[in-house]
Amino acid sequence: MNTVDTIAAPASAIGGAVSVIRISGPDALNILRKVWLGKSDPGRENNHRKMLLGKVNGDPALAVFMPGPRSYTGDDVAELHCHGGAAAAANALNAIFNAGARSAEPGEFTFRAFVNGKLDLTQAEAVSDLISAGSDAAFKLAERQLAGSLSSRLNTVYDRIASLISECEARLDFPDEDLDFDPLDSEKIAAIRQEIKELVDSGRAGALLRDGIDVVLAGKPNAGKSSLFNLLAGSERAIVTPIPGTTRDTVESQIVLCDLPVKLTDTAGLRESSDIVEQLGVARSRRAIAAAKVIFWVLDSSNPDLHAEISDMEFAPGTIAVWNKSDLLPPGRKLPELPCPAVMISVAENRNIDELLKNFTDMVYGEGENARVPEVAVNARSRVLLEESDASLVQAMEQFANGDYELAASDLRNAMHAIGRITGKSSDPDVLDEIFKNFCIGK
Repeated sequence: MNTVDTIAAPASAIGGAVSVIRISGPDALNILRKVWLGKSDPGRENNHRKMLLGKVNGDPALAVFMPGPRSYTGDDVAELHCHGGAAAAANALNAIFNAGARSAEPGEFTFRAFVNGKLDLTQAEAVSDLISAGSDAAFKLAERQLAGSLSSRLNTVYDRIASLISECEARLDFPDEDLDFDPLDSEKIAAIRQEIKELVDSGRAGALLRDGIDVVLAGKPNAGKSSLFNLLAGSERAIVTPIPGTTRDTVESQIVLCDLPVKLTDTAGLRESSDIVEQLGVARSRRAIAAAKVIFWVLDSSNPDLHAEISDMEFAPGTIAVWNKSDLLPPGRKLPELPCPAVMISVAENRNIDELLKNFTDMVYGEGENARVPEVAVNARSRVLLEESDASLVQAMEQFANGDYELAASDLRNAMHAIGRITGKSSDPDVLDEIFKNFCIGK
């Protein structure tokens, strides 16, 4: 990727009502003028950032010109809004390429925004998170980070380390002077390390929101797995009958559960069978259970033999016992105690589902947390660099204790450099390529 060429790409999915084609670079206005004809020139100052009606190759299209630096990329940007059909968009895009633009690479518009100082790296990554957000909570988190919430905290850490470096260098440059500055002690670094720890800890919740979580419904035949699956999915995705063994294969649905993107999987009932098809279904069930992060193990509380009901149960981490059919539970019946969280529900009467979801959030986030969704949440790349910074700070503390300020300054520079690599103040071209190649073409 370079910042010299004029680039173009669709900025919306082809096939909708309207296709948006974005052009960015020094020749954006000239190319727009070559391909779009209208009554008014979009390059006139009083037409900047106005939608103007005209035509591209005889097809109606709106045009808008946004001169840099007040644009998404910081360069001159032009957009064409044409009919959403594939043919109309392709005709407009081909005309733009013939006029001198080249096809943008994945993430190249956002890369230019980063190079031009419109965004730092954490904000650029938030753009990608915003596009791929699978839940409202993930979307709001990405919005906050695009607005600079994470950048602000990282910049504060960066500046505090820089201040410590300055004090170290002052001690080295003027050893005989009675300098008036705060004493260098471990408390300052401990405070910075605590801030870093909080950011590192936010990574787990961030991963859940960005990547989602696999939830599997397991249990014996006719326990109510498919009924619960349909209830949570909000549609009749799985076949439900009174006949045991109706589900022969895994059934999946992408849903949002407690503000988390969830891949919900219904499985075949676990039992011994001579039916080859059911055997294959049970084998798939066991593979799905082994791979799941959370297992809703559905149990029939109306079964006369409760110990037989739990005989195949696997108490792996992430298991929640879901005693279904509480509406059919005989009065006074006591359910067996299990070494995992348990909740009693009735899918038929939609009873106590909220309690099940509370157990789910406690299982995922941990009990007793007041804020399920953090204000900021670092991704895996940032987490690794934060841990590198923290390790350098630990070494710096040891040098402070020994009074070796030259080595302490070196460790602090390493710590500051790691933070700078998160935001892009210190950037590696290979890392930039890796980040932006995962973007979609038009962003």
